[in-house]
Amino acid sequence: MYSRLAILVLPLFVAVTLTNSESLTVGTTINGSLVHMEQVSLSSIPLKTRTKSVFYNGQVPIKGITVLDLDKSKASVKITAGGIGSTYVNLKLKSERGDGLNYQIQIFA
Repeated sequence: MYSRLAILVLPLFVAVTLTNSESLTVGTTINGSLVHMEQVSLSSIPLKTRTKSVFYNGQVPIKGITVLDLDKSKASVKITAGGIGSTYVNLKLKSERGDGLNYQIQIFA
């Protein structure tokens, strides 16, 4: 009885744990070429939130933006200006209190 319950509950627990991160995917990456890739990494400071603004300005319109949370943390990412259809984008990354940032940013055009 307990082994059946563990088999049913364990995949649910793993799915909830894996989807806890805050990654962002906007637009499409299919048939687009990677025009910018950046690694953003900030160490943690106890009791402080870490923020980082990332700016990209290119020549061709952006088709897709992917921001991957490599640490699977509870940090947040927002597009503050530009984005899909524009030639520029401004991103704001913000960590939870006491955590750092570890993101990979990919921009496709």
